[in-house]
Amino acid sequence: MTILTKIENKNFDLLKELVKTRFKLRYNNSILGFVWVLMKPILSFMIMYFVFSAFRSGGKDPAFAANLFSGLILFYFLQEGIVFGMNSLMDMANIILKINFPREIAVASAIVMAVINLSINFFVILLITLITGFMPSVLGTLYFFFIVLILFALVYGITLFLSIIFVKVRDLTNIVELVFQLLFWASAIFYNLGDMTGRTGDIIRLNPVAILIDAARRAFIKGEFVHIEVVLIIAVFAIILVLTGRRFFNKNVRKIAEFF
Repeated sequence: MTILTKIENKNFDLLKELVKTRFKLRYNNSILGFVWVLMKPILSFMIMYFVFSAFRSGGKDPAFAANLFSGLILFYFLQEGIVFGMNSLMDMANIILKINFPREIAVASAIVMAVINLSINFFVILLITLITGFMPSVLGTLYFFFIVLILFALVYGITLFLSIIFVKVRDLTNIVELVFQLLFWASAIFYNLGDMTGRTGDIIRLNPVAILIDAARRAFIKGEFVHIEVVLIIAVFAIILVLTGRRFFNKNVRKIAEFF
């Protein structure tokens, strides 16, 4: 076993331990535990499903429920991943000040928490599709997970920047919250991207999050492969974002201790 392999195994073990620690702290003294992971998307789904079923033709579409819930959990994955990752260094400030380890693992462990939440909610989507009579195709499911991988890369790249900036600029919490409030209505969660017409539709179709959500759920639920060229462009951008984010993070992470 080479020295490099030993280092990689050590870092992976550390990542697992940090994820376990975050999970325990997050649900410490909680009666329902990780059931709370389901509460936010399910409650949002129930409210929006009944409202839009009453006021639009979506309620007559047997795939509407699966479309809506899949859009919600993908958006919440993006939101949780960025918020968790942004706060990751501050959350582990005491450990960072005492123990020497790759600080990037702290960010990764926070995003893995969002991945765990997404995985739990994914089984709910699967249940909804089976109940409503939609059997996901194998290729469509693979395309769905490819898009989830792109979302993960985007989240990771963004949080490598934000985690450093947040240590110095605490107002970033309010800014990110406002951005996600606006992004929620512009991400084709409770409507079909193709239904939006005029200038509003043109603007929304420029939103990469809306493109990814629309492509992912149509792949998973209907087995359709849409927005392939745009998705690949976003994938390349995500890779570049991760590479530049890591460079920015490693350059600045040594200077953050004084701000804790």
